[in-house]
Parts: sequence; structure tokens; C-alpha cells
Amino acid sequence: MQALVLLNDPTFVEAAKVMGETMAREANIEIAIQKTFTKLTGRAPNQRELKMLAELQAKEFTIFRENPEKTKGWLETGAYEIDPMLDPHLIAANAVVASVIINGDATITKR
Repeated sequence: MQALVLLNDPTFVEAAKVMGETMAREANIEIAIQKTFTKLTGRAPNQRELKMLAELQAKEFTIFRENPEKTKGWLETGAYEIDPMLDPHLIAANAVVASVIINGDATITKR
């Protein structure tokens, strides 16, 4: 039940969207992922985590660029309006990465 809320609740989707926009302002996607991961988990990602998240971001960016309707689904959730000067497909791809981090064990469980 918790995973469904973290993945689908409009509040969490909107939070991921805002983080995706913040990530889009960073020139280097790996640095953007590291910063977001650290903000959400309190620790830096290891190389395996960073590689997996960077690959996910690249894959999602391609999907969103080829399917603009999917992009709208991510970016129209909530009241926050994204910066129109930024690439919406990039923001959506980054939002997916942020959502994965939010839903990950490293964020949910503090050890």
C-alpha cells in the first residue's frame, strides 16, 4: 500500500516534478542525480545506484520525447507550473528518477 501511495499520490508526483525541474537546471545529469539522491536519502548514491538512475533517466527521456502525451501526464499533476524555458521531456524524465528515489528503501527507511 505504501508503495502505491508514494508512486501515485498527486502530492508525491508533484514533489517529483519539482525535483525534476531542479535537476533539469543542472548541466550534468549525474551531478543532478547525486544531489537529489543525497537530499532524499541523507547519503550519496554508490556507483551502481548512480549508473542505474542515469540509465533510467536516459531511457525515460527518449520515451517522453517520442510520446508527448506521457510528458503531459507527469507535468500536469498538481498546481506547480514548470518553467516553460526548460525542456518538458527532460523534466518529466528527471521526475521519474526522483520518484524512483522517493520510493526507494534508502528514502523510506532510515537506518
